[in-house]
Amino acid sequence: MPAHVLFKRSMLVVAGAAAALALGMAALIIRLTLADPFGGPAHPTDAAMLAQFARVRPSLESIVGMLEQDAGIQRMAPDFTRPDPPPIPPERLADYRARLQAAGIAHGLSYYGGAVDFLVSTRGLSISGSGKSFVHAEHAHPDATVIDGDLDAAVDALADKDVLLQRRIGDGWWLQLDRR
Repeated sequence: MPAHVLFKRSMLVVAGAAAALALGMAALIIRLTLADPFGGPAHPTDAAMLAQFARVRPSLESIVGMLEQDAGIQRMAPDFTRPDPPPIPPERLADYRARLQAAGIAHGLSYYGGAVDFLVSTRGLSISGSGKSFVHAEHAHPDATVIDGDLDAAVDALADKDVLLQRRIGDGWWLQLDRR
């Protein structure tokens, strides 16, 4: 077979492989965009969270009482604590985690400045994600916009989605959507 024919065939094979690679990359980008790989499932609705809160409020209040006894806990998740090592015995840490799991608090809690944030749902990355939680605090967060209705509907109506929204759900309790 002449050299120029072999060259043409080789070029067609290379062009076909490049086209297949480009098509595969485009399909991957589209799939990742549609699947939201870093987002995960949507946050629970306000109605679902309010029903959960009604069921587990006594458990959450007992955890708040425990935190008031255990100085130094800042953050507690299923797989880490802050500070590390935790300032409590392993048995006490296991008790917290079991209580959080039983209450449906999938992502643990944070405890700063007297406010306890029970992280029910998170989406995205820590630097650019969002979270929906129950907050035990006397007052709304100073950066929060207090809403008298559905948090999801409120954020959908805003032009700037980089917000912290809170809704009072009980004496000293808030439902929170943090999109900052």
